[in-house]
Amino acid sequence: MNVRHDHIAVYTFVVFLFSFSLFCYGFFPLSFSPSTKASFDELPQTIGNASFNGTDYKPRISRAILMVIDALRMDFVVQEENFQFLNQLLSDGKACLYRLQVHPPTVTMPRIKAMTSGAIPSFLDVILNLGSPEMQLDTFLYQMKQRQQKTVFYGDNTWTNMFPNTFHRRGENTDSLYVNDFYKGDQNITKLLNMELQMYDWKLMILHYLGLDHIGHVEGPYSDKVPGKLQEMDTVIKTIHQTMDKWKQKYYTKPLLIITGDHGMRDSGGHGGSTHPETIVPVVIVSDQCAKSEDTFLQIDLAPSMSILMGVAIPYASIGSMIDPALKMLHRRDMLYALYYNTQRLASKVEAILRDTFQQTEVHKSYEEAKNLHQLFLQDTTDVSAYKRALLLYTSVSKNLTQLLISSYIRYDIVFILVGTIMALLCAAIAITQLLQHDTTATALPLHPKLFPSINCVLLSFLLLKLLSFEKESVQEATHTFHAVIVLLSVVYFTLWVILTHLLKGVKAPAVMWFLDGTSFLSPFIWCGVGFHCISLASSSFVEEEHQTWYYFTSSVMVLLTLKQLNVMNSTIGVIKHTKTDPSLVEVCKEERSIFCVASIAFVCIHVLVRRFNQTGDKWQHIPDVGDWLSKDEHKVWLSITMFVGLCYLVYQICYMAGLLTTVLSMTASMLIYYYRAASGTVSIFGLSASNSSICLTIFWINLVEIFFIGFLPMMYRAIVTRTTPTRSSELYSNCIIMVALLSALLHKPHNVLLVGTLFATSRFLTERIDRIADDKYCSVMLKVITHYWLGKTFYFYQGNSNSLATIDLNAGYVGLNKFDIIRVGLFLTLHTFSAPILSFLLLLHHIFLDNERDVRQQHRSETRNNIRERILTLLNVLITVPVSFFLAVATILRDHIFVWTVFSPKIIYEYFTVWLVLIQVILVISLLPKPMSSGV
Repeated sequence: MNVRHDHIAVYTFVVFLFSFSLFCYGFFPLSFSPSTKASFDELPQTIGNASFNGTDYKPRISRAILMVIDALRMDFVVQEENFQFLNQLLSDGKACLYRLQVHPPTVTMPRIKAMTSGAIPSFLDVILNLGSPEMQLDTFLYQMKQRQQKTVFYGDNTWTNMFPNTFHRRGENTDSLYVNDFYKGDQNITKLLNMELQMYDWKLMILHYLGLDHIGHVEGPYSDKVPGKLQEMDTVIKTIHQTMDKWKQKYYTKPLLIITGDHGMRDSGGHGGSTHPETIVPVVIVSDQCAKSEDTFLQIDLAPSMSILMGVAIPYASIGSMIDPALKMLHRRDMLYALYYNTQRLASKVEAILRDTFQQTEVHKSYEEAKNLHQLFLQDTTDVSAYKRALLLYTSVSKNLTQLLISSYIRYDIVFILVGTIMALLCAAIAITQLLQHDTTATALPLHPKLFPSINCVLLSFLLLKLLSFEKESVQEATHTFHAVIVLLSVVYFTLWVILTHLLKGVKAPAVMWFLDGTSFLSPFIWCGVGFHCISLASSSFVEEEHQTWYYFTSSVMVLLTLKQLNVMNSTIGVIKHTKTDPSLVEVCKEERSIFCVASIAFVCIHVLVRRFNQTGDKWQHIPDVGDWLSKDEHKVWLSITMFVGLCYLVYQICYMAGLLTTVLSMTASMLIYYYRAASGTVSIFGLSASNSSICLTIFWINLVEIFFIGFLPMMYRAIVTRTTPTRSSELYSNCIIMVALLSALLHKPHNVLLVGTLFATSRFLTERIDRIADDKYCSVMLKVITHYWLGKTFYFYQGNSNSLATIDLNAGYVGLNKFDIIRVGLFLTLHTFSAPILSFLLLLHHIFLDNERDVRQQHRSETRNNIRERILTLLNVLITVPVSFFLAVATILRDHIFVWTVFSPKIIYEYFTVWLVLIQVILVISLLPKPMSSGV
C-alpha cells in the first residue's frame, strides 16, 4: 500500500491536534469542588468536654453592602486625591484596609466564584468567563437564601448569569463586556443604588461597577479618565456611608460596607495574568469595629468571613481562612467559635486527603493545642492568655490548612496527559523523519506492515492503555464505549508507529546534507534556531520573554540574507571586471549595490523603530514605550502623523500586488480608517472635525466587498463564459490578502498600523533575497516557509502580545460595535491578536504562487516542484508539532512547578489556539495548492 506524503502530513497534524486536545482535557480539569451544600447541622456542638449549647450563632451585622469595583488596584485606594472621603475614613479609624491576594486567572467570573464560594476556580474558567455559566458550587449567597435573607444586586450581568434565581431584586448591565462604556453603566448602578437605599427588606446588597475596568482596557491605568472615575466611586462610598450613619442613629443597627476589587490591572491596562498589580487587590471594611493588619489575606477568605458576619453556614467548597482583623466586632467566645468552626472544616478536608499522615504533622499538633486552649477559655472566660494563644494557633493552623488544600485542589488527569503527550511526541517524530527522507522526489511512501507484528503492536498498545486507565476504570464500571475508545486509541498508536518505522528506513546520512547546502551557514543557522526555540520552552523565563528569541533570530536571518546577497553582488562585479564588458555595466552594478546597502540599512532601522513601539514580556513590561508616549493627549499630533504614515506605507505596499482600481479602493479604505479613529477622538484631522463613525465604517465594509468582487467576478467570468479553469486566480487571492490587511489596520491601535505595512515589506524583503541566493527550489521553499513563520511570530510580539493573557487587547473586539456580540467580538479579537501570523502565512502562499506562475512561463519541469504542497505541509508539521510536543512534555514533568498556572498554562492555551489556526492554514494549502497544479508547473 502506497500512501502519499502530503496525506501522511495531514493525518499526522490532525492526530497531533487530537492528542493536544487530550492533553488539555487532562491538564485543565475542573477544580475538585463538589456541589454539596453546607447546612447548620454541621455546626460544631462540642469541643472536647466543653459544650457550645449556649453559643448563639447569629448574624453579627444588620445588613451589608458589598461594593466590587472591577480592576481596583491597591495603589488606587491609597491615592488620597482620588479617594479623599475613603482615606479620611481610614485615617479616622472608621475603616480598615487589607491586602487580598488573587489567584490566576485574574478575570471576573473566576474571581466572583472565589469570593462567593471560597473555592479555587479552575484555570479554564478564563475561557468560560465570556459565557458565565450558572454556579453549581455552594456559596454564601445560597446559604443566605436558605435562611430567608434577601439579597439585591446591581451591576455586571456576570453575577446574574452565575446566580439566576438568587437575587430578590436586580439591575444588571446587559452589555458588561462592551468595554467602550466608561460611564453610562456605572451611572445606572448609582441611580438604582439611591432607590435601593430607601428600601428596608434586604439583608445584603451587591454592587459591581465596571467603568474603571473598561477605561483600563482601552486607555490603561494611567489614563486621565482614571482619577475622575475613582472620584466617582469615592462619591458613591460617601453616599452609602452617610445613609448607613442615618440607619445607626435612627434604628440602632450595625450596617457594614465592604469595598474590594475582583482583580487588579496591569500597567499596560489589561488583566488575566499574574503580575503584582493584577493579583494584589484591596479590601476595605468600613466599620469602627475592625483592627488594622499588615498581613496579606487570600480572596477566598472573603467567603467564610462573610458567612460568619451574616450568620449563615460556611460554603461546603470553601477552603479559605478567616480575615480575623475584620471580625473584631465579635466577642471573644464567638470569635474562637468562628475560628474553630472553620478550622475544623479545613482539618477534615485535609485529613480526607492525607489520611493517617495528617496525625503526625506539626499542623495537627498545633490544632490539638488550640482546641485544648479553647476548652480552657470556655471554662474560664477571663483567661486572656489562653484566648490570645488559641486565637493565634487557630489563625496559623487555618492558613496552613488552606495552603495544603490549595496545593491539592487542582487534580490532573494523568491518563489523558500521558496519552496525549506520547501521541504528540510520536507525531513530532514522524514530522522530523518525513522531512529527512533521502528520496526528496518521492511522492508516496510504501507501507507494508506484517500481520503478526501488527497484531502484537495493537495488543500491546491496548494493554498499555488499559494499564494506564486502571484507576479510572476501577472508579466507574467499564462500558463498551470505554473499551471502544481504547481500541480506537490503540489503532491510532499503531498507525503512527507503522508510519514512523517505514519513514525511518528512508532516513540516511546523505539526507542530512541539505543542512550544508550552497546557502553556506544560513540553513544550519535556521535549523539551530528552530532547535534552540524548542529547548528554550523548558525555561519559564524564556517562555515569559519569548519575544527576545524571535527578535534575535529574525533580525539575524535578515542580516545573513543581506550579507549573502551582498557577497553574490561582489562576486558578480568581480566576474564582470575580468571579462571584456562595457565599463558602464560595472558602474551600474556598483550603483545597484550601493542602493541595496542603503535600503537594507534603512530597513533594519525601521525594524528597530517598530520594535520599540510596544514593550512586551514580563521583565520590562512596566517600562514606558513609544506607544505609551504617543498615546498621551499632548502627543496626539505625533500619533496622528504616525498613523497617517502607517496607512500611506500600507497602501504603498499594496500597490505591489494590486491593480489600479484595487489600489484606489485600498486608499479610500485607509482614509476611512483614519476618519474612524479621528471620530473616536484618538487622532486629529489637523483642524477638521469628525463626528459620525458609523457611516465611515459602513463605507469601509462596502469597500472591502468591492475589493473582493474585483478579483471574484473575472474568475467567474472565465469559468462561465469562456469555460476555462485557471490554475489559480491570483487577483482574487491577492485581493483577499489586501482585505485582511485593511481589516487588521482598522483593528490595530493607531501607532501599530505601521506594523502591517512593515510586515508586507519584510515579507517581500525576505523573498527577494531567498530567490537570489537559494541553490534549488526545495531550499527556496524551506527558507521561505521557516522565515515567514518566524516573521509572523516576531510581528506578533512587535504588536505587544505576550504569553500572558493580560496582553489581549479587548478593545479591538468592539471596533464599530455598540453592544456585545460574541461572534463578531471573537472574530475581531482573533484577527487582531493573530494578525501577524495570519498575514505572514497568506503572504507566503502569495509568493509561492508567484514562483509557480514564473516557472510556468519559463516552462520549467522540476521534480521538486511536483511536491511543493508536500514540502510546505511537512515543514509546517515540524515547526508546530516539535516545539509544542516538547513543551507538553515539559509541562507534564513540571506540572507541580510554582509557575505552572502563571507561565506554562497561559502558554498552553495560546499554543492550542495557534494549532487550530494552523489547521486552517493546512486546509488553505490543500485547497490552493492542489496536486494537478503542482504537477503541471
